[in-house]
Amino acid sequence: MNTRAKERNQKCTHSSNIQHQSNQHHIDKTCEKYPPIVFEGCIQYITEFVDCAFVCNNLTEEINRSKEKVVPLGFDLEWPFSFQTGSGKTALVQICPDVNVCYLLHIYSLNKLPAAFVELLCHPKVMLVGVNIKNDLRKLERDFKEFPAQKIVDNCLDCGPFANQRLLRSGRWSLERLTTLVLKKKIDKNPEVRRSKWHVQPLSDAQKIYAATDAYVSLLIYRELENYGELA
Repeated sequence: MNTRAKERNQKCTHSSNIQHQSNQHHIDKTCEKYPPIVFEGCIQYITEFVDCAFVCNNLTEEINRSKEKVVPLGFDLEWPFSFQTGSGKTALVQICPDVNVCYLLHIYSLNKLPAAFVELLCHPKVMLVGVNIKNDLRKLERDFKEFPAQKIVDNCLDCGPFANQRLLRSGRWSLERLTTLVLKKKIDKNPEVRRSKWHVQPLSDAQKIYAATDAYVSLLIYRELENYGELA
């Protein structure tokens, strides 16, 4: 590549970065005027291995009975974080199958994941949806060696790239910004809750609502984008 071509390429990249930053700033400012979104359905908080397996088995049976070819599940993880030691072990798995219920599985104290949990996530009809979801699944594999992350990564959907595809945009998206862009709502990302001690049982009501809302909003964003694509 000659010098002029390099200069043109650098200018294009610089211009693209400026446009991306401008768009993100606009979205951040717009967020302030939108109403908050909070999960108001039933939150099922599970802390025991047997109960986790029971819930996952029931969900699998529901999916087997479903006539849908693809069943999206809002999905997210939470874990403790320390500036001294970094990311801790995965503490919480959030699964939101519909707008009325969200399951919070507290897995921090488990030595291994229930087989029913793995079977649910590996189900051929299940599509996990979330933001940066592939990194979450790999994180789960690092914490639980038997978890087959790659098998599930191939059958999940990251709402960020999906938004770029559906809305003909470009950029890297946080859940907060996608909520503003797609749902025209504001999600509470209170840093005190986000950085709280997710490994300590029981979770507070604020933690439960925060966690459930993340998975719930991921499901709503997917549904909205999917409908947008069909209408377009």
